[in-house]
Amino acid sequence: MTALIERLCGISESDGCWSISSGDVARLLSVEPVAFWRAVHKVRDRISFSEAIDGWTQDTVGDLVTVLESLIGDEAEKQMVRAGLFVPYTLGIELIEEVMFQARRMAAAHKILSDELAAMLRYTGNVRSALGIYLNEHIDLDELLRASVELVHALHGLPARGRTTALRYLQNMIERHVLDRGNLLVGLVERLRLAAAQLGYIDPEDQPGAGKRDAGGSAHGPDRRTWALRVMGVEGRNYSAEELRLLYRKLMMRHHPDVDPASLEKCKDVNAAYALLISDITKQG
Repeated sequence: MTALIERLCGISESDGCWSISSGDVARLLSVEPVAFWRAVHKVRDRISFSEAIDGWTQDTVGDLVTVLESLIGDEAEKQMVRAGLFVPYTLGIELIEEVMFQARRMAAAHKILSDELAAMLRYTGNVRSALGIYLNEHIDLDELLRASVELVHALHGLPARGRTTALRYLQNMIERHVLDRGNLLVGLVERLRLAAAQLGYIDPEDQPGAGKRDAGGSAHGPDRRTWALRVMGVEGRNYSAEELRLLYRKLMMRHHPDVDPASLEKCKDVNAAYALLISDITKQG
């Protein structure tokens, strides 16, 4: 493992990205190719086998760690974490939670620039497009991710490279739509929709009776809270912020893509539903 970790540290770029071939991994581990691919086949139901053939990158490091564990045991993950090359899913969930918390604070503190919103609405003639432009213009998502990493770093004392790896981990969650700007900032989005309505612009899906679903299954319009309650398993009963948070962690531990790659869409739904419902509690508080 020492030679492999040294190689990965040596090829890591400033943004934490790296890539390595399967052949190089086997060679650095001093494992015969046949034994190496037997280990890969042993866990092929838990990884992307096609990507394993091509090699691994920082964004698929979870699959590499799964293979390493098959070869040398649980110590593989611990060494990768200590080197700052891997974010275990338990820490990943904590990072995502911190992003959601910081996003709620940012959304609540943002003062809507009505003149700019009006100009964007006139330009696009479409509420959803205008809101997308507004959020891109006024919400620095990268800064939000960096701030979240720094807070988790202060709590856990991540190694220097681990901070970069954690930031790349969160960026990957954005790219895979596990985290979504609109869901993270749901409180602000709803305020922007209200402001747009006051300016005479209403999204068709916000009309009474609307409740269409997007490709991921999440609901828009009046039915979105009903959908969120169902996803979180709290339909028809009261719940506190702490109970909702514990339910969220339980569902994420089950459906996180690093645990079950087949549950990616479910993981997206859990994040969207939790963001919506916890935002409601925050507003009530």
